[in-house]
Amino acid sequence: MTDTEILEAMRQMLEPINLRLMNLDNRISNLDNRITNLEYEMRKGIRDLKQDNETIMTVLEGRNLLPKAQ
Repeated sequence: MTDTEILEAMRQMLEPINLRLMNLDNRISNLDNRITNLEYEMRKGIRDLKQDNETIMTVLEGRNLLPKAQ
């Protein structure tokens, strides 16, 4: 076998490995995107809950059902 044939054989052997690595890279990227989306949704949910809580407290204070915070 010549050096060129050996290199070509090695390239062919590495091709499935490279495909697997690209697949893993895509999966990791997808997981990273999903985590980022989950973090955003959690922060948004917490903001909404805080706003709802403030609204409830304001209504209860307005009706004198809850002492006003000092």
